Amino acid sequence: MVSYLDFLNLNDAEIGDKLKDGKITICVIGIGRIGLPTALVFAQAGAKVIGADISDKIVENINNSITYIDEPGIEEILKKSITSGNFRASTDVPASINEADVIIICVPTPVDSNKNPNYSALMAVSQDLVKGLKKGSLVIVESTIAPGVVEEIIAPFIEENTNFVIGKELGIVSCPERADPGKIFECLKTVPRIVGSIDERSGNLAGALYKAVMGVKIVKVSNPKTANAVKLTENIFRDVNIALINELAILYEKIGINIIETIGAATTKWNFIPHYPGPGVGGPCLPANPYYLIQVANRVGYIPYLVRLAREINDRMPDNIVNLIFEALNGIGKAIKGSKVAVLGISYKSGVKDIQNAPAERVVNSLKKFGTMITCYDPLFENEIVFGMPMEESVEVAIQDADAVVFLTAHAEFKELNLEDLTRFVKLPTVIVDTRNIFDQNEVKNAGFAYRGLGVPVL
Repeated sequence: MVSYLDFLNLNDAEIGDKLKDGKITICVIGIGRIGLPTALVFAQAGAKVIGADISDKIVENINNSITYIDEPGIEEILKKSITSGNFRASTDVPASINEADVIIICVPTPVDSNKNPNYSALMAVSQDLVKGLKKGSLVIVESTIAPGVVEEIIAPFIEENTNFVIGKELGIVSCPERADPGKIFECLKTVPRIVGSIDERSGNLAGALYKAVMGVKIVKVSNPKTANAVKLTENIFRDVNIALINELAILYEKIGINIIETIGAATTKWNFIPHYPGPGVGGPCLPANPYYLIQVANRVGYIPYLVRLAREINDRMPDNIVNLIFEALNGIGKAIKGSKVAVLGISYKSGVKDIQNAPAERVVNSLKKFGTMITCYDPLFENEIVFGMPMEESVEVAIQDADAVVFLTAHAEFKELNLEDLTRFVKLPTVIVDTRNIFDQNEVKNAGFAYRGLGVPVL
């Protein structure tokens, strides 16, 4: 194996040769939606890769070329990587760390019920690091964390428990993942990587590795906390702008303005970046990342009012959608209690089988409290139980005798629906509640439905 100090003396071409020759060993800790694709990309480049995870089931399945992750092409890449001997999974995290030259941390860092960052998985990994690290190792933190966590928590913990000095015997770098679920492999090969390190040598090494493996541009920043700030800034930018559009959508609907038409016209100016309204912000990143920064701000005595308010607006959107459903049913002379509502789309994002922080959960649970009869369908969860609800096998089954059909996710299948055909299954009058602006209001009405859309005034 190649030692850490040997890495520092290699140029980009030499690192590529070492990878192809299988002389570099990588340990990826946390082989979930981000960690597994990352591990496989390194394995494809020729590195010997160990995927370390505490879940016996995940490790067993992956070693048998089985994965629950629905990224395009991942099953074939996993099978080839295991067959070639370049990739294997293990539950022995300290041993995997000890075997590796480079350790990449991809564990989840969610927020708890009080909206505080939960770094328990990261701290558990830190315990494993001090058990398994050998002199010359490079640690790369891809998990999303607050600025300062590497410098103030992880690095001191390692130094205190190993007697290794960061920057001399060990290297540590922040290189936050920037991948988009559903397009992770594409993003890994195209999106520039942000690298922030405590010492220059570690940053150079990490940059050379990512460039050799993924061929992307490397953007080096001053330190790990700046790298983490870049990731948070990207996601908070989106969260704040989505909150702005959600607020405008609700207002514009009340004063007779179509938000979608407005956004379309606004995009004709060069400095306008379009964002679109929806039932809420889901997934592991946007609903959580702002709270990392809010916690840091509280610690230094500053209140990030805009960031906090944007979170509140987006957190309230599922309740606004329930109000929209209530108004939509009233508009056709039906009460929400006892009405049948078909909820179509429960994943937080179109084309992605993921329900982390999905707005659909809040919508469904609120409707239950009103005494609504609910059916659900999502093409990615057919015949499964989600949020305590059985997923129907088709749109037609889900909307049978429905009083309202609510679209919460803009899956491709929904965009191709023949609305006139669907009127044969519902109990007219029936209203379509379109929270993603999938359909044109006139087309919905011409098909025989009533219509309510988020940010779209009633004609």
